Amino acid sequence: MKLLPNTTCKTPNDFMSLAEEWLQAKSHRIKESTLIKYENLTNTHIKSFFDGVALSDVSTALINKKMIEMYENGLSDFSYSTFKSIFYLVKAITTYGVTMGYCQHVYFSFEIADRTQQKEVQVLSPFQEQEIIKAALSVECSNHLGILLSLCTGLRLGEVCALSVSNIDFEARTIEVQKTVQRLSNQNSDRSRLVITEPKSRHSVREIPIPAFLYEVLVSYNIDQYEKEKFVLTNTECPYEPRTLQYAFQRIVEKCGFTDLHFHCLRHTFATKCIRSGFDIKMVSEILGHASVSFTMNKYVHPSMDAKQEKMSILNQSWEAMRS
Repeated sequence: MKLLPNTTCKTPNDFMSLAEEWLQAKSHRIKESTLIKYENLTNTHIKSFFDGVALSDVSTALINKKMIEMYENGLSDFSYSTFKSIFYLVKAITTYGVTMGYCQHVYFSFEIADRTQQKEVQVLSPFQEQEIIKAALSVECSNHLGILLSLCTGLRLGEVCALSVSNIDFEARTIEVQKTVQRLSNQNSDRSRLVITEPKSRHSVREIPIPAFLYEVLVSYNIDQYEKEKFVLTNTECPYEPRTLQYAFQRIVEKCGFTDLHFHCLRHTFATKCIRSGFDIKMVSEILGHASVSFTMNKYVHPSMDAKQEKMSILNQSWEAMRS
């Protein structure tokens, strides 16, 4: 969807024109990646149901009817989280139209049934972790360094690729996360471009201690000798390509004889090891750059049955003592 300058925007008379104006109004206040996501959802899903709907016809009954149709017809095509994003967009666009006086007030009586199930976090087993570390240490190259950076600090893929030498304090032995890199699609083009942006959220801007193991690896790569403005994985002024790092990880996984492992499992493995090692949950949340401690707990704090039985045995000792 091509965004027009404010000076050329006309009063919308249908829902999709309203959506275009709303996107234009939001474009200056949200990240480019978020704007592109909204545009894609609008063109791919919302347009199919709202194209040709006049603003004079917008009502509570019509909006909720369209949402029910979209929900029932779309469940097999997209995930629950995608539908939540679509619902947010329809509601935001409609609310904007009401606020601007383009259409009558709409009451959203439609409610999304919670069909989500917490996906099990993908974590490397100790054996898998050991084999991947051995493979990453076998040859010095950018891909292997990127894998070790994520596994030993919990950095996200884009954060690893956007890490610059100036972000590493070799004296204090810390890494400062200030940016990320991602591929964004170009409007009216099939080609995408690599873009350096702010991290996922304001909580993602953080400082992480470097473990001694990783510090020695960084020194062995002579990263401390690179110019400050260079990126760690390229030693140039251009960031690393995330897809290249993902492909390299998959090659290592296949070489080790493992299946169904994705790059993000390195971050999950780091977080899980922190929890099992007795890290304070607040500390883990800050290192990972999560928005809240509750998110970290819900995602990673899942006591095993062995741990539960161990604690139950402690209670049992007190009951046994009462019998004597």
